[in-house]
Amino acid sequence: MPIAINNTPPPHPHLPIPLGGLSVWQHSTRDHPLLNAGRDDPLPAEADVVIIGSGLCGAVTAHSLLNDPSRPDSVVVLEAREICSGASGRNAGHCRPDESRGFPAFSALHGTEEAKRILKSERVTFEKVNEFIEKTKIDCEWTPRDTYDVSLSEDFKEYASKALKDLLDAGGQPEVEELSKDQAIKETRIGVAHGAVKWWAATVNPAKLTLGIHQICQSLGGYSLFSYAPAHAVTQAEDGESWDVKTPRGIVKAKKVVYATNAYSDALLEELEGLIVPTRAQAIKLSAAPAGPEKFPRIEGSYSLRFLPQHFYSVCCRPDNSISLGTSRKWHGMSPATAAAIQNTVDDSSYSTEVTQNAVEQFAKLFPDGGWSSEGLEEGKAKGYEYSWTGIIGMTPDSVPFVGSVPGKPGQYIGAGYNGHGMARIFICAPALAKHILTGEWDDIMPSSFRITEERLAKLRKGLDKGKLSHNGGLPSKLDV
Repeated sequence: MPIAINNTPPPHPHLPIPLGGLSVWQHSTRDHPLLNAGRDDPLPAEADVVIIGSGLCGAVTAHSLLNDPSRPDSVVVLEAREICSGASGRNAGHCRPDESRGFPAFSALHGTEEAKRILKSERVTFEKVNEFIEKTKIDCEWTPRDTYDVSLSEDFKEYASKALKDLLDAGGQPEVEELSKDQAIKETRIGVAHGAVKWWAATVNPAKLTLGIHQICQSLGGYSLFSYAPAHAVTQAEDGESWDVKTPRGIVKAKKVVYATNAYSDALLEELEGLIVPTRAQAIKLSAAPAGPEKFPRIEGSYSLRFLPQHFYSVCCRPDNSISLGTSRKWHGMSPATAAAIQNTVDDSSYSTEVTQNAVEQFAKLFPDGGWSSEGLEEGKAKGYEYSWTGIIGMTPDSVPFVGSVPGKPGQYIGAGYNGHGMARIFICAPALAKHILTGEWDDIMPSSFRITEERLAKLRKGLDKGKLSHNGGLPSKLDV
């Protein structure tokens, strides 16, 4: 009996996997009409533009294209799972521009002037998000508020102070206030704070924001969303000019293809292997303070609780006073197995109990009057703990995204590799990408270091080969965990 041989190559290991546990934001959008848009509809044979990925980058890129006077007639968005099921629907809920902390790293990677542009662009992004939400009235828990980098060690306090001083000395104009130890304790209610840096930012329900943008795009006409239509390959069409986007449901021929694929990008673009590394981030939903609002009033600001530059936790208090707690991906004492499971993976179907235990324990220690506890967490008995989830972020060696024309592939474009910081970058990157797609020109508001070029790719590979850069983002530091 002859042996049947299947010559079909296996799917790339970095393609999205089936959804597991939902994020707090996805729980809030279960009844949204677009979640399963196009799931049972036939794919079109052709489109002017195919966008792969329905997260915030894909949504804002489409919105920018469709609002341009020279807009394409047809834009098709393909999503591997339900709409907005990647990092945009599974993050920790912040739109938090970096005002000064990143200046040393960005300066070392990109030079002083470009570092200033990168930081300034994040402030501009925040203003654009705020303006967009005020204009469109999308209901997405948008809450402008003070945010704090809280120093929980003398090492980080010195790091943050020096970063701010160096930026000011270089002519930067960050909109921040550095707080003394006493003032930091008073404003944050964290008794062990060594100091803090404070500025204006916001928290948001990112799933509601993204889905709201998709709804606006639909109202503009010529826009089609297809959930559960994963792109498995993009190949040159027979005409030698267009591209065939291949999915298990059929092929869509596109004049232009946009990869809004973030952490999943190297599954379709092998030239980005090792340059956008899928990395698992984890977050937690905590209830409102078990001690009650009289004993523990609402947390009004948003926080980054920092022991070291890479050992930190984020805090977003929602309108109902529940907490979205972002966990740390590094700390002294993390088990090797847990550390290894975070890197180079697209598995967001489950979470690490060790990571959750660490984060809830730290949070409960820092806010003892709130009544939260990590005791009995594995048995489901920890006070105030509800559930955890994970999301996959895309890390790049130089800590900034890839935006622009894919080198050597005319008609293909990318906006990806946001380093867990997409909410503070996409609202300038996606409109700039749309302009580039339509005109070939760049909006100067986007830092030039974000552009993808052959030279940048070669430089990054050389830096990685020599050990001068890290696959996990940025330069090695003496303050690394």
